[in-house]
Amino acid sequence: MKRLNYSIGLANDKSNLNLYSTVQQEVDLGVQALKRESADMAVTLFQSAIQKLTVEQPFYDHLVHNLLLSYKLLIEQLFNAGDIDSANNFLRAALNLEIRGEMAEDSDFRKRFAGAFQDLGLVFFKNMHYEASVLCCRKAISIYSSPSSHVNLTNSLAMSGQRADLADFTTDIIREQLGTHIFIACVPKSASTFLKNLLVSLTGYRDVFMVYAAGQNEHELYLPTLRETAHLDTVTQQHCRASDANVQMMQAFDIKPVVLVRNIFDSVMSLLDFHDKGAFNSSYFRADYQSLDEETKIDLLIDNVIPWYFQFVASWSLVEKQKSLDIFWLGYEDLIADKPSTIQNILKFYGLGAARRGIEQKIKETESEGRKIRFNKGVKGRGESRLSESQKERIRRFAKYHPGTDFSRIGL
Repeated sequence: MKRLNYSIGLANDKSNLNLYSTVQQEVDLGVQALKRESADMAVTLFQSAIQKLTVEQPFYDHLVHNLLLSYKLLIEQLFNAGDIDSANNFLRAALNLEIRGEMAEDSDFRKRFAGAFQDLGLVFFKNMHYEASVLCCRKAISIYSSPSSHVNLTNSLAMSGQRADLADFTTDIIREQLGTHIFIACVPKSASTFLKNLLVSLTGYRDVFMVYAAGQNEHELYLPTLRETAHLDTVTQQHCRASDANVQMMQAFDIKPVVLVRNIFDSVMSLLDFHDKGAFNSSYFRADYQSLDEETKIDLLIDNVIPWYFQFVASWSLVEKQKSLDIFWLGYEDLIADKPSTIQNILKFYGLGAARRGIEQKIKETESEGRKIRFNKGVKGRGESRLSESQKERIRRFAKYHPGTDFSRIGL
């Protein structure tokens, strides 16, 4: 804990000498009490000193900071003593503290002040008072937004079950200014590039990849890009599971995803083709992949890549059950079987529309792009006929780790 020690100084006006002398004494005693961890005494002394000063006077904000540190220590002690009601009462008092004096424009000071609220939030989090922890994290972000503050907020929101707010991530835009964000959360090799290109062509929306980097990285939403494009109409295609952070950012920025899946056996064979054509270069097994025989390659994909598919389906299914987001489930097989009707349904999901004839024309144009859409063989049932029974059984066994999830969407 950082404790500030300072001198208030004496006023030039002798009429205020006694007042400032009293304040100085209270401050000195408050600092000593804080060092001794006599939290209740520190709170009393700093409160008394603050009441004798105005916002314009030097070190007003420093006193407020020390009072916040005292509240944090006192709340910790109250939790340890089992006095939960008093701990919550002092939280309300702490949340009312503001930097209103000369330090309001000092970013370093605001960062320390916000950090004290983050520390207070961790006290409530560790004591399983998650809604109070959310309040502290949001208070900290309102004072000084930093990456660490969002880490703590993500954890607190997840445990409390609360929805994220736009203000949790940005104050540069209000909800009414948000664009429409078509978001395809997809498993690899599910015609997602084709679908994304088609929707970009139909809507005229901007094609935006909202990740820090691809390659070996998980396609997690990248907040700086999301902030930068929040006001635009966009189409995004990413291989991302429903992590807490992804779901919270989608809630905040009003994003509802199309969740695109595919038959799990066919996925294996399509992955094999994809890696054989060079995708192994962005994998963690790229050093040895080309030296493996085909059966070993298939086993490698089953053991190392296919579990991700099960986690993908399970994570988005949980989001649907918890009603955390509106979701449009889409199967690769349904998309391929009737592209125009599928596209119309997707557009309807986002409150958009297009004439069927226009959709059919755009489909022809997109399909003519060839390499850009990266269509593989796409033969339905290829995995069922090619994979051995032992390989298929190993794949099926992954479902037992998610007994609450319906995997019929991926052919199980």
